[in-house]
Formats: sequence, structure tokens, C-alpha cells
Amino acid sequence: IDEYIFSKAKRLKVVASHGVGTDHIDVDAATKHNVLVVNTPGANAESVAEMVVGMMIALSRKIVAGDIALRVNKDFYYRNNCIGSDLFKKTIGIFGMGQIGQRLARICSMGFSMKVLGYDPYVSAKKMLEMNVTKVNKIEDLVSNSDYISLNCPYFEELHKMVNEDFLKLMKPSAFLINCARGQLIDEQALYNALKNKTIAGAALDVLYEEPPKPDNPLFTLPNVITTPHIAAYAKDSIDNMSLISALDVLHVLNGNAEKAHVVNKELLTSL
Repeated sequence: IDEYIFSKAKRLKVVASHGVGTDHIDVDAATKHNVLVVNTPGANAESVAEMVVGMMIALSRKIVAGDIALRVNKDFYYRNNCIGSDLFKKTIGIFGMGQIGQRLARICSMGFSMKVLGYDPYVSAKKMLEMNVTKVNKIEDLVSNSDYISLNCPYFEELHKMVNEDFLKLMKPSAFLINCARGQLIDEQALYNALKNKTIAGAALDVLYEEPPKPDNPLFTLPNVITTPHIAAYAKDSIDNMSLISALDVLHVLNGNAEKAHVVNKELLTSL
């Protein structure tokens, strides 16, 4: 949804993002044309957090590789190559301590007795401590001390390809990377090299740099990668939540109650 659309849609009042992310909407252009942008913070947080945990378990216990070995190759004794590791008392580093990151921290801390490190310049150490999370102020400290790294931040231009060769070199050789945020956070060529050369143990990606991805994406050739088609929020519960909040927010705006909606470009509220 870009400048062209906003310039042509003269009667447009509101654009609702069916989810948290608004990187597919030119919010500055919306503001310029006095169009409110609303989203659904928290509506899919549980679903995405659970997806991250599912990916962590699948990576650690080599579930996908085992399934392919038995179902496709009929190789029962491939299980000798499927010796995995537990999540219990390992360390997870969460990049982005918003609502998804907070729910993920709770599951990992309470469910698996994991040590949780959190990086988020917008969340205080005191608040993180209340969630049983240790705040780290340097990305390098999060990366080098974690057995699992989960990206749970919005995409901003300054975070473009933040997971690069230097980032991956800091990770433990036994560590796993999970991305259920945005594909543009990762330099996929650097990740491919790290996975192929066993610089890191594995990765689970619900999002890719290009969506839909090209069939010849080299990441698809690696056995230590799990990929899914951007489905972390695609649970019935979260879809219902996002749909309801989106519809209510549109109604709030059209009925002159925009202050009740989850408005992204809040500066417009003062002019309504």
C-alpha cells in the first residue's frame, strides 16, 4: 500500500493491517494523505511464540530430518544420526522483547527452565527482570551466549541484514537461529555459508528475504534448515483475534472514535 494508492484513493479513511507489521504500508504516505493506519498488536503473540518453541524443538530433536528419513527414504536406522539435544536449562536470546518476545520468554523460562537473555533498547532492565529475563545491552553479548537466538523484532531499515557474517561468527557452533519476524533481517547468503560450513548448528525460518521465494533458493538444499511459508501467525485463534480487532478498529475510525483504535500514525489523532 504505497504513495500511488493513497494519492488515488481520495475517500480512503483507514488502512488496517491484519497483523502487527506495517512494513507493507507506506505509513508516511498515509499520514501525508490523512489516512489512519491501524494494526493488531498482541493478537497473534501466543501463536507466534508457540511457533518459535515448536521450531526450537524440531531443530534440536531433528524431527523433520527423521520424518523425511522414515517417510521418504524408509530408513528406520537413520535414527542413529538423529541424536539431538534438550531445551532444558539451555539459554535463549530473544531479540525484541515486545509482546511476542515476552510470551516466548515466559514459555521458555517456566516450561523448560531456560535462561532467557533479552535485547531491546525500549524495554528496561527492571521490566525484563520482572519477566525473569536478563537484559543485555550489546547484541554481541546476546549472540555469543545463547544456544538459541530468536528474532522477534519489527523490521526497520537500520536492521536490514543485521544477521550477517559477523553476527553468525559470534554464534556458538551448537547454536540455532529462529526467525519468525521478517526475512529482510537476515543476509541469506551469509546464513547459507554458515549453515553449510557448520559455523552454526541450524536455522528455522518462517520468513524469507523474498516471498514467495524462488524454488532454487539455496537454503532449501540444506538438511539443517527448516522452512515454513510465513505461517507463524496462521493459527485459527490468532486469525480470529486479528480479524476482530481489525474490524473493530475500522469501525472506531469511521464512527469518529479513532482514539479507541490501535493507531500507528498517532500524530493524525490530534488533527481529527
